[in-house]
Amino acid sequence: MIKFAIKTLGCKVNQYESQVIRENLQKNGYFETDVESADLVIVNSCTVTSRADGKTRGFIRKFNKINPQAKIVVTGCSAVYPEDIKTLESISGVYKVVPNRDKLDIPFILKSIYGMRCGIKSISEEVSGFDSHTRAFVKIQDGCDQNCSYCKVSLVRGASRSREEPKAFEEIIRLAEKGYREMVLTGICLGSWKGEGDRNLSDLLERVDALPGDFRIRLSSIEPNHIGPALIDIVARSAKICRHFHIPLQSGSDRVLSLMKRRYNTAKFRELVADIRSKIPLAGITMDIIAGFPGETEKDIEHTAGFIEEIQPSRLHVFKYSDRKNTASYDMTPKIDPVVAKKRVEHLIAIGTCLQEKFCKKFIGKEVEVLIEEKTAGGSFTGYTREYVQVKVPGSIGSPAGSLVRVKPTGIDPESRIALLG
Repeated sequence: MIKFAIKTLGCKVNQYESQVIRENLQKNGYFETDVESADLVIVNSCTVTSRADGKTRGFIRKFNKINPQAKIVVTGCSAVYPEDIKTLESISGVYKVVPNRDKLDIPFILKSIYGMRCGIKSISEEVSGFDSHTRAFVKIQDGCDQNCSYCKVSLVRGASRSREEPKAFEEIIRLAEKGYREMVLTGICLGSWKGEGDRNLSDLLERVDALPGDFRIRLSSIEPNHIGPALIDIVARSAKICRHFHIPLQSGSDRVLSLMKRRYNTAKFRELVADIRSKIPLAGITMDIIAGFPGETEKDIEHTAGFIEEIQPSRLHVFKYSDRKNTASYDMTPKIDPVVAKKRVEHLIAIGTCLQEKFCKKFIGKEVEVLIEEKTAGGSFTGYTREYVQVKVPGSIGSPAGSLVRVKPTGIDPESRIALLG
C-alpha cells in the first residue's frame, strides 16, 4: 500500500483539484497520511505572486528535510513554463515535476513514478467531499480571457472553459446529501461561465436556487464586468445564494486601471456597487486591491484610498504588486520601491479594517445565520454569515462544525475588532 500526502497552495480551484487527486488515489487503494509517513508527497503549487512561488519552494525543502525518503512530486500553476519546471526540478528532494495541464491525469502521474505498478483502474474529475472543511468547493469554470497586464494566472491556466450544468448540479446535490451546508461556486474567472445556448452564470444560479436541499451557495471572486442586473436580481431574491460579492477592484485610480488593462473604470465600479446596495442594502461587498503597481504615484494611491472610503467595502484584501515574468507589467517602469509599496499596503489595510468594523456593527441586534466552522481555544465557536461577516458564537450553543445556527450579534470583539459576538 502506497501512502501519500498532499500540500495545496493558492486558490479554491487548486483546493478542488487537490481533492480530485486525493479521491482518485483513495478509491484505487492509496492511503492518505502525514508528510512524515508518506511514500509520495504531492505539492500542488500556486504562482499568483513571487511570494507564492517562494512558499512552494519552501515547502518542498521542508518536506524533504522531514522525510528524505519520500518521492516529492510538484505540480500546479508553478509548473507551466519550461524554465519554471527546470527550477523546480533542481530543488533537492523533487522526484518529478508534473506540468499543470497533466495534474488531473492520475494514471500518467503514477506511471511516471511507479511504472506499471501504478494500479489506477479508473479516474473521475468530480469530488464527494472535502476533508477538514465545513464548506465545499464546486469548480464550474477554469481558465481566463481577461488578460490583465499583471496576471500570470490567465497565462498558466489557459483560455476560459466551462463545466457542464448537469455535472455541477449532480455534485452540488451529492455534497448536500453528505451534509455540507454551504457550497462555494468557484473558477479562475467565475463570471465567464457559459452553458448551452449562451446560458450565463445568472441562468445557472436560477437553476441552482431551485435545487432541493437545505444548503446555501456562495460565489467566489467575480469580475465587475461580469456582474449585471440579472445576476444581482437572482442573488437578491434567492433563499439559497449568499448575499456576498467578492469583486476585485485592484485600484481606485482610472490611470492605473488602464495600465492594468482592467475592463472598467471607477465610474462603472461605483455604479455597480450602487446597484447592488439598492437591491441588497446589507450585501457583503469584499474587494481586492493591488498597491505598488509600476508607475503608481502618490496621487494614484490617494485616489485609491479616497475611492475605497467612498464605496465602503465590507472587507478589503490588499496585496503588494508582484512582478511576474511573461506578463505585460513585468517590463513596465518605473518600479515602486518595496518600502514605499509596503507603506501603501499598510495604509490601505488600515482603511479596510475600519470599514470592516463599521460594516460588522450594522448587524448588532439583527438575527443572522452563521455556518459554524471551528471551535476556539476559549470554547466559543466561529463562523460566517451569508454576508461574510465573522461571528463568535457562545460555546453554550454547542453546535458542531458544519451546522447552521441563528444568533443575534451583541457587539464587536475587543481583541479582533472585526468579529461579532453572538
